[in-house]
Amino acid sequence: MKILGIDPGTATTGYGVITCEKGKFCVIESGWISTSKDDGKGKRLISTFEQTRSVIQKHRPDIVSIERLFFFINAKTAMTVAESGGVIRLAAALENVPFIEFAPKSIKLEITGYGRADKTMVKSAVRKILNVRSPKKKKTHFDDVSDALAVALCYARKCLLSSDQNSIMYNKVTNGEAPLKKIKKIKKAKANKKSPIKGGDKIGRSKSR
Repeated sequence: MKILGIDPGTATTGYGVITCEKGKFCVIESGWISTSKDDGKGKRLISTFEQTRSVIQKHRPDIVSIERLFFFINAKTAMTVAESGGVIRLAAALENVPFIEFAPKSIKLEITGYGRADKTMVKSAVRKILNVRSPKKKKTHFDDVSDALAVALCYARKCLLSSDQNSIMYNKVTNGEAPLKKIKKIKKAKANKKSPIKGGDKIGRSKSR
């Protein structure tokens, strides 16, 4: 099955196309749709719509998995992201491709095993599961891309994989440790690096090195 994951945005919209066959994933293409800040709102929405439709026409996914707008402190930002999400849904509908939405917490829970995982944890999980990397020494929007790939993986895990296959995926992400145990271990390691020890020294090396 071919899945197109999309992380809606205004300036940048991440997308990732993956296949899921017999519990194995393959990344077909990933990238981002960008719009110019010099263009008006209307032109930016048209650009997002046209570029999204082009990706759908190129890959003909079986489903479009979209991250649902959940919460924004800035109401203006929330409205613009919602409008972007609207034209993405329209592009899918006009190409007769069904779409489904997932809340951010649900995506994080499915990918990392922890609903309050931060972006670093999500990126790490996506890299391990799909074996993808951001280009070195090159400015990218890999945060948006990894979020989009996570949305695609979320659909696969919820709707396609068996419980045994999901356990295998979790083991790959957590190296065999229970997800919450892994998270606590990471947090404890970070706390230890910040805590002073006897003699006034601190654990860890200077960032300047």
